[in-house]
Order: sequence, then C-alpha cells, then structure tokens
Amino acid sequence: MNIDKKQKDGLDLAFNESTINYVGIESDSVEILLSCISMNADKEFPDDNRLKMVFSDYGRIAISYRKGTWDDENAEIEEIKPDELKSKFDGLILDSMYGWEFINLEEKQFTDWSDKISLDEINNINWSDMNTIDLFAEQVGKDEITIDIRIWFNDFRVFDFKNTELSKKEFAKNAQRGWNQMYETGIETKNHKSKKMK
Repeated sequence: MNIDKKQKDGLDLAFNESTINYVGIESDSVEILLSCISMNADKEFPDDNRLKMVFSDYGRIAISYRKGTWDDENAEIEEIKPDELKSKFDGLILDSMYGWEFINLEEKQFTDWSDKISLDEINNINWSDMNTIDLFAEQVGKDEITIDIRIWFNDFRVFDFKNTELSKKEFAKNAQRGWNQMYETGIETKNHKSKKMK
C-alpha cells in the first residue's frame, strides 16, 4: 500500500485528537482501539465512536511505556511482553493525541524515544521499507504515564463498533465531517451521540 499525500492528509486528520483505548498484539496482527472524532454521511454521530484498527501485515512495533511525564528523563521504563501489552491499558485514563501528523513521519519522531524501549517486536525482515504510524498517549495526574508507539506496516483495516469494515476513504470523510461540525458548533462526537445535526 502506497500512501500518497492526499491519503496521508485525510488519515492524519482522522487520527488527530483520537484517544487510545488499547493496543494489542494478536498472533500476526496489531490491533488498536481508538475513540475518534467522527460523523457519518447522514450527519449523525455514532452510538459508539470507537474504531478498531487492524494492522494484519505489520513489520515491526516498538513501544515506550514510561511511568512519568514525557519530559522526565528519569521516568521508569516498564518492560512489556507481547501478551501483556493489551492489559497495560486497563484502567488508564489517557488524553487525546493532539497533533496533526501521524503517518510516515521523519525518523526523528522515533529516535527521540528509541532509547526508552519497553517492547520491540519484529514481524517482517523488510520492516524498514514499510509505512509508519506514530501514536502517543499520556495519563496526567496522580499516576503519570507516557506511552509512545511506532508501527511499521504495509496496510491496515478499520472497523466500527458493530465490526463493520470502513474504507480508509470513509474513515477520513467521517473525520472531516466531525471536525467540520466541531468548527461550526463546538459540538463533539462524545457530546451528542446519535444526534443528527443540521
């Protein structure tokens, strides 16, 4: 899958201000459950705005899971085994991913935290030739957690809360409608589920 600039822009918008619910490694795939800004073609908010991303042909996944803030160089780095990854998100209250770019970023995005690795799984020897996605999350408060993620992949699929597959184009268009609604009214997906807007 070759992600051109137009497709990248749409996907970047769709991932912007989403919230990670969990990341899990399932056999030869990586699954990510995100709460996303979204509105369908009928201008309705979904009953559940969580979307599952399945990277079924991934090359590598690297994660840094640190007990501290993003700028704490002394934060404890927690080692994670692949079968423990999903459970590490249980009970976390993570902030949204505020940023406008996620797909195929420069290597610096990864090298900034690549010396703080908690998990590093290689699934394909040709991982360095693949697309990348960079995600991050923070839990701010009493138990501060910082999570950085990079996945190298060929392609991924998107499924809604009813397990219906969405095309990447539909995923991006739903996000654009949701963002347009926010700009026009300030109303977000999570504020008015199932409410049709004019």
